[in-house]
Amino acid sequence: MFVAVAEEGSVSGAATRLDYVQSNVTARIRKLEAELGVPLFHRHPKGVKLTEKG
Repeated sequence: MFVAVAEEGSVSGAATRLDYVQSNVTARIRKLEAELGVPLFHRHPKGVKLTEKG
């Protein structure tokens, strides 16, 4: 799921590609970020971009 978001550059694009609802993808990415203790994406109105840690 992380790779799909990174490749698509958006949570909604990754959700469509993976056939998941957007809220599920968002929740899983946030959970992963919480587990790792670092932000993986810079979020902006037109999508996301990987952080250095991502």
